[in-house]
Amino acid sequence: MKRSLRIAVFATLCASLIACGGATPSPSASAGGITRNGCVDTWPAAGQASSTGPIPLLANSDLAPGATRLILGLVDAASYPLGSPAWSLKGEIFDITTDGCTPIATPAPLPFTWAITNVRGFFIGTTDIPASAREIGLVISGTDASGKEVLIRVTTIVNADGIAPRPGDMAPTIATPIAATEPHGVAGVSTDPDPRTDFYTHSASELLATGTPFLIAFASPAFCVSQACGPTLTVLKAAAELNPGVAIIHVEPYQMSWNGSRLLPVLGASGSLQPNLIVDAWQVPVEPWIFTVGSDGRILRSLEGVVSLEELDAALAELAAN
Repeated sequence: MKRSLRIAVFATLCASLIACGGATPSPSASAGGITRNGCVDTWPAAGQASSTGPIPLLANSDLAPGATRLILGLVDAASYPLGSPAWSLKGEIFDITTDGCTPIATPAPLPFTWAITNVRGFFIGTTDIPASAREIGLVISGTDASGKEVLIRVTTIVNADGIAPRPGDMAPTIATPIAATEPHGVAGVSTDPDPRTDFYTHSASELLATGTPFLIAFASPAFCVSQACGPTLTVLKAAAELNPGVAIIHVEPYQMSWNGSRLLPVLGASGSLQPNLIVDAWQVPVEPWIFTVGSDGRILRSLEGVVSLEELDAALAELAAN
């Protein structure tokens, strides 16, 4: 079990632009002894990038084979966030371990989603990483808000196994707190300053026992390190309005105690936030994180970090039909 929530750290990556040529497949050693095959000279070193200007920040904290949401941030040379809905980007993924010349699938759109409205956002796409992949390459292309061409190549290592539960995995059966059994009501289970009471009505263990589909969101509005938890819950509330009747649970991911008027985190010896037993059971690497669970108790969707209203609306509609 994990004993600490990690902060999603976005490493700054930048190198000179390299155009892809028609090289024939040939093996080459990458970082950590991983072997590359095919067009090896066209790809930056592991964990680095080449770009026409924007610097890519791949924000995924749990990159592993299988169905994956790619979360891409862009910044300029001064680390100022770039991107808006006016940008038009698409992504193409390569399994560099097997064949860096041939994409896994056709280019797919990378829709932009605000993490904090008009401040910072991410381009989010979906792909399926092959089981054999230990390093992938991404080609991001399109135009910025002014119509200027954008072309980026970035590489990243893929873990053999993921941390968080994947679609198809059974959901943990641990109970989650509810307002009805808490002496301080909703304020005793949530740091949300504007909570929806129905997010604290059901325990996950109860819903699993009755075969009721549900969504569970791990986020701490008051103590979120990434500053994305409050905005994520705001979007979730909007999606809930569009899908009345679907069971939704919000869970504070850290150990908390009541100080007489509100919840405060129980800090570790080093002054750090400490994950609670529910986070340990769900193996949540970072916050915010959202899962949806079907009537059979299996994970349907695993959504890290920034989530759009469209994604959450589709996820809740899926639960309603499950």
